[in-house]
Amino acid sequence: MRKLFVGSIIGAVLLSVISCNAMKTDGYIIVGTIKGADNGWVLLKKREEGKMITADSVQVKEGKFAFAGKVDIPEVFYLKLANVDGAFPFFIENGALTMKVYTDSIDKSSVTGSVSQDAFIAYQKEESVYNLKMEALYGDYMKCKEAHDSIGVKTVETAYDSVQKAQSIFTKEYILKNGKSVVAAYLAISSAYAYSLEDLKAINKAMDPSIANSAYVKNLVERETILTKVEPGQPAPDFTLNDTTGNPVSLSSFKGKVVLVDFWASWCGPCRAENPNVVAAYKKFNSKGFTVFGVSLDTDKGKWQAAVAKDELTWTHVSDLIGWKNAAAKQYGVMSIPANFLIDEEGEIIGSSLRGDDLVKKLEEVLGK
Repeated sequence: MRKLFVGSIIGAVLLSVISCNAMKTDGYIIVGTIKGADNGWVLLKKREEGKMITADSVQVKEGKFAFAGKVDIPEVFYLKLANVDGAFPFFIENGALTMKVYTDSIDKSSVTGSVSQDAFIAYQKEESVYNLKMEALYGDYMKCKEAHDSIGVKTVETAYDSVQKAQSIFTKEYILKNGKSVVAAYLAISSAYAYSLEDLKAINKAMDPSIANSAYVKNLVERETILTKVEPGQPAPDFTLNDTTGNPVSLSSFKGKVVLVDFWASWCGPCRAENPNVVAAYKKFNSKGFTVFGVSLDTDKGKWQAAVAKDELTWTHVSDLIGWKNAAAKQYGVMSIPANFLIDEEGEIIGSSLRGDDLVKKLEEVLGK
């Protein structure tokens, strides 16, 4: 793990030292002003293992604050004001950085002195074209819905999907062209859930050795490794979790059957919408040796069990009730749900992301109509 020197320096002293250029550092110095607050606390947060932790905190004095520390490689931090909603993400890199923070609109804050932040802002400016188009289309969508214009709704949905696809292509192309920038790696890992194994291979190949120590790059490499292990043709990684009664059940216990490992959760709207399709497939092919092994990313046992009953999911269900940290989900590289993997009688993965008619067609191929 990269070491972060988070020793704070009293604001007034640091400001005076910087102003007379009497202090040199091989780390970073952030000097900031806050509009709308003469005192209070400023928090510098970062994300580690899916959690937001406080890396440093300083007191505001006469509307000013300062941080000092060191990073091994540029990284995204989040500036937050105590008792103020929201946080401002920005890239910290070693050097002198200047910030302007606004209490009434923290998202409008600014940073100068960070090359990575400049690149990030430039990317956001270009990407905003797509966001504005989608916002306008959403307005059109709501108008059509209110007017009960089903044809208009479908037309807008098609246009929205087209813009969203163009946005994804733009971001991917940006990443592939800017492999020397940590910004590209950050954008890639932020969208990793949407990338196939082939996409990840291309992205990782584009990453320059100079940023190999970035946590973002390391996470991308790790994800490629995980997805390689759950590609069709690979043996399905075994796992054991407790069922709804607290008894442990292993995937390997289903050997001899064609099994769909189905990742879902009671709070997931698309999952609940897909459940009737899974139920239909189960009823149609269960007598031919097909079953489902449900893996829930719930944290509330009661809600999990209630959803199982309401949706009439009559197969085996397991969960460790720790949400996105679910051990099996991590093992299979699941970053969005619903997600599933179809496994044959010998325990080999033969398909994934099979929804609706695609699941039925694959089962007809494997088990016969």
